[in-house]
Amino acid sequence: MFTDWNFWFSVITAVVAIVALMQTKQQIRLSNKQHLFDKRVENYLIAKGLIQLYEINKNSLIVKNDMPMFEVDFIFEQMTNNKYLEKITRVITNPLEEPYHKEFLISMENIRAVSAEIDFIFSGKVATFLGEYVLHYQELLLKMYQYQILLNKMRESAQDFNLTLEEAQEKVNEKKYQEELRKAAEILKQDYDILKKENVEKKVEKQIKLY
Repeated sequence: MFTDWNFWFSVITAVVAIVALMQTKQQIRLSNKQHLFDKRVENYLIAKGLIQLYEINKNSLIVKNDMPMFEVDFIFEQMTNNKYLEKITRVITNPLEEPYHKEFLISMENIRAVSAEIDFIFSGKVATFLGEYVLHYQELLLKMYQYQILLNKMRESAQDFNLTLEEAQEKVNEKKYQEELRKAAEILKQDYDILKKENVEKKVEKQIKLY
């Protein structure tokens, strides 16, 4: 009788352990599922904010002309005019000063991280399209920032060496950097067009709702 009791006690203990293990696995699965949902929402809202900023400013983003793009500071401010990017809006008028410079570098790394995460947490071509858009948005902001530094150097050269605008442009190779900025803007436009053509936003939202 004692032996039977030991046997059934062992069976019951094993069953309880199995049930507890199954419950733990279920809780982990639900926790992971919730974490994935949260990350999808978080990163999609950031990306959607960047899409909306582009939609508002796309018509005045980059205008072709032979003059230096002195309006790049205004464009940068408009392209960072939301809650996610508000910390770096002022960096364009203080590009090499602290804490603006540090905040800008941190934000650039954060946007790159968002781009990489999008590619991991969403599936299919829409993940690639959205991730590339976010990455190229970051690259455009970086080009604007670098170009503003160049403009500041150009102004300094003109004052220090009593140069004309054309001479100052040539001295700092302004046209080369302006062309790089235009190319970055064109790449972002192409990305945006793909997002709209492929209906990426709705497809991404559908993936979020599945969870």
